[in-house]
Amino acid sequence: MKIANRTLELLKSKGIAVPTYDRLSLRPSYVHIGLGHFHRSHFLTYMDKLLNDGFEKNGVFEVDIIPSNPTIVEGLKQQDYLYSVLSLDNDGSKMLRINGPIVGYANQTENPEMVHEMLSSPNTSLITLTITEKGYAYLDEKEHLDWNNPSIARDITTNYPPISAIGCLANALRTRFGRKSPVTIMSCDNVPENGVILKRCIVQFCEKKYPEITDWVSSEIAFPCTMVDRITPGTSEQDIMELRANYDLEDCCPVHCEDYIQWVIEDNICTEIPDFAKAGALVVDDVKPYELMKIRLLNGSHSALAYPAYMMGIRMVHEAALDPVLGPFIRDVYMKQMAATLTSVPGVDLDVYMDKLISRFSNRYIADTILRLAEDGSKKISNFILRPLEEGLDAQNNVDSAILVLAIWQYFFLFKDQNNNSMPINDPKKESLLAVSSDVRAFLRTAGLAESAFRHDSLFQKMDRFLTLLKTYGVRETLTMFSNEV
Repeated sequence: MKIANRTLELLKSKGIAVPTYDRLSLRPSYVHIGLGHFHRSHFLTYMDKLLNDGFEKNGVFEVDIIPSNPTIVEGLKQQDYLYSVLSLDNDGSKMLRINGPIVGYANQTENPEMVHEMLSSPNTSLITLTITEKGYAYLDEKEHLDWNNPSIARDITTNYPPISAIGCLANALRTRFGRKSPVTIMSCDNVPENGVILKRCIVQFCEKKYPEITDWVSSEIAFPCTMVDRITPGTSEQDIMELRANYDLEDCCPVHCEDYIQWVIEDNICTEIPDFAKAGALVVDDVKPYELMKIRLLNGSHSALAYPAYMMGIRMVHEAALDPVLGPFIRDVYMKQMAATLTSVPGVDLDVYMDKLISRFSNRYIADTILRLAEDGSKKISNFILRPLEEGLDAQNNVDSAILVLAIWQYFFLFKDQNNNSMPINDPKKESLLAVSSDVRAFLRTAGLAESAFRHDSLFQKMDRFLTLLKTYGVRETLTMFSNEV
């Protein structure tokens, strides 16, 4: 059975949870940039809950800045922008629902006028983003936009329709400035202090191109920080076939994800937005403790898991988490040392949280891949591992597990398997990191280690020692020796 407005009642009769609200009456009051798998499993699930429970009456207009996946976009259109979400628990239980908050779509590369109209409309009170770290074109070490980024440079120097997310938002804010129409802009990306970074990017862009609106943007536009969490692998053809076989459901753009979901939102808005707390989100004064917990323990552990696993011949995340050497290293050594870099997280028992993470990583029903975790390593490791490492070194804490993880990551660039094949590297800094992969100091400097950390000679002594062990004994034996010494 195909998903469409006309088939919702039939789907409901088969026991599938479907929208109970009148989708045709939804107004496009919220705009999201970045129609990806995670957004569809996370933000739109919260919206669907609010709509089903009668706490919301507006829908979401979807926007992509870069060329879209035609299969997903055309499929969504044919399905009246409905799609399925199959959540899978570690015990094998499953929950299938049909999400329906999407009311329209436009792509900046095909219809920039429509994108601008939606972003700048006074009827749009909330703009959200999932554009990944790369989408911000932000240089962490310099705390400003990457002015050499081709998209940013083009948007600054020309009057053509913008091609960067930052350029599109700044252009929309210029129109809203003339209309005296503020808006809340909310990043939902795994970027530390994502609201602060997003505001900084837009203000810096405006200072160069639209200086007349800079003060207004700084004072009148809200950029709340958020922490988002739900493991959502890319959908495979096998996932689509499973829906056909087990649910008699034809969906060309489904989402498969874990049953766990979390959202922490800073109480910082300037317009009317959905009351996400009524759908289970946590609204707080300060997101940072939750954000650092998630970034350092979940995201950092993902990266710490990925590179040794691949060199050990492991290809699936659940297999890595269940490995008798790698799993205990991540939970009992790496996570513990990273947890020591955190301040108190209100309402959270970190030991319980870390146990839950290992349970989530071990969920074989998610079928998450090691290569997905290893993508864009330099962007992830800079935020997830280098920052707590720097803090730990300054505080004279034991962060040797993070140093070992960095050595393993460097070894990933040098390693060749039994067939003399190099490791698959999908990284924006691939060429520059490969060029210095045999030099510890140059490698870490290229990766983004803060200059202040270079005064810690012990860091480089340990990196050299770990690399020697890795080359001599291999990854598994090195991890075993390290864990036995802790």
